[in-house]
Order: sequence, then structure tokens, then C-alpha cells
Amino acid sequence: MKLLSKLALAVSCCFVVSANAAEINLAVSGTDQALLNMGNQGDSYVTVYQQTGAGSGNLGSFLRIQEGGNGANANGDGNGIQEGFNTSTTDPYMMDQHPSGNFTRDVLLSELQLNNGFYSFILDVNETGQDNEIVLTNLMLFATSTPMQNVDDINNLQDQTLLWSLDWDDNGAFLDNSIRLDASKNNNGPGSGATDLAFFIHEDYFSSIPNDQIYFVLYSSFDEFDSGFEEWALGDLTLNQPPQDMPEPASVALLGVGLLGLASTLRRNRRAKVR
Repeated sequence: MKLLSKLALAVSCCFVVSANAAEINLAVSGTDQALLNMGNQGDSYVTVYQQTGAGSGNLGSFLRIQEGGNGANANGDGNGIQEGFNTSTTDPYMMDQHPSGNFTRDVLLSELQLNNGFYSFILDVNETGQDNEIVLTNLMLFATSTPMQNVDDINNLQDQTLLWSLDWDDNGAFLDNSIRLDASKNNNGPGSGATDLAFFIHEDYFSSIPNDQIYFVLYSSFDEFDSGFEEWALGDLTLNQPPQDMPEPASVALLGVGLLGLASTLRRNRRAKVR
């Protein structure tokens, strides 16, 4: 039974994204990181990341998203889906990018910083309601040669090269992955003022970019959000102690069943000897 306890503990510590659709639940206690294995190229990771003193204007964001329709964000399309990508266009956004200040802008690929084989991206969510959970339903990274784009569907992004996607594996199979997080996990509690997640994307995904594609585009979408905005920033972080690969959940379950069967057999043998 000790082995079963250790297996249960291991499962609670980290997730492994496999070839099947999965919600990576980082909102639960004891689960703070996940291995994002999308196939043939290097493993990437997501981890709960706490940087206090971030907040609006201090994080250095390049993308701010807020679905507000005619309310808090006049540029939001009001369709109930919070989504957007970084661009410097000031022509009214067709998604939910927030235009104030320099919080949403074009990014050059040369601005990204490689650290120990990974590019890192920081997410600060701004959940201010009673429910501190929010779900990242998609994250896509692109290279493009065209700045200041304004499209109503990310599939219409011009001259794009898809570098990495939470929803698609390296072979083009649709996974429909998502990540659930709890904004109150950080030291500052919910709301702006502290970061929430960090993504570490392996450098292999940036190795075959056409020379003329000098701009970087990050697209993300969210569900179960409240009225606050979500911000993305570039990171210069080092990945410490990445989660180790684990058996698939089905394999763990089968192993557990086998161990229970073995334990039952041992108990029967002991009772037979006593008799």
C-alpha cells in the first residue's frame, strides 16, 4: 500500500499532456507544474509562477486582453469569448485586445530571450470576483513578416508560421488542451499585482523560422473569466527542476488495479496459512 500512496502523491504533483484532450488543472492544491509534451520536438513546461510587484504598468506586458463589449473595454467584441493577440494597430481591434498605454504591441523575435534552452512567457491574470479560477483554452505562438495586423480570426493572420500551440501537437493532431489556474495561488491573492503562470517553450520550436519573419505573435483565449484583464509579458526565467515524465493516467490506473489484486492475493494466502 505504500507504493500506491507514492503513486497517488506523484500524480498530484504534476501533469503530463498526452495525445488526448486534457484539462491541466493547476488550480488544485499540490499541483503547480505540468510537462507539455507535444510530440517530436523538445518538451515544454507550464508552472505556477509568483512574482509580486508585477501589476499594471510594472510587468512590461506586450498583450492585454479584456472581453468587455461596450463596457470596460469598448474594443471588446462582446461575444463572450476572451481572446486576442499582440499587435500595434490602433484601428479598432476585432478581438479583445486592450488598447490603453503600450500594453499591447508588436514584438520583434529579437526581443525574446533564450535561457538554458527555453523561451519564457509570463501570464498575469486579473480575477477580481468571488471565483478566482480561470481557464486558458488556447495558446499559440507565431512568427510573421507583417506588423500591425488586425484580424477577427487568428487563422487569418498574414504570412504566419505556427511555432507552438497548446491545442495542436507536432504532427498536426488536434488535442483541445486547456489549463485551469487559481489566481489566489500567488502570494498576493487574486487580482493584479502578482504573476500567475510561466510557460517555458523549448528552443526547438523556434529553429526553422523564415528569415523575413522577424515579428513574434502570441494569441491566447480564456474561459470562465470575470471582468478583469489578462496580461502577457516576456520572461527571462530559468526553469528549475522540471517535472519528470510519468506513466499515462490509464497506465497508473492499471498498475493500481494490479497492486490491489496482488495485495488481495497476499491477504488470502496469509488467512489460509493461519487456518
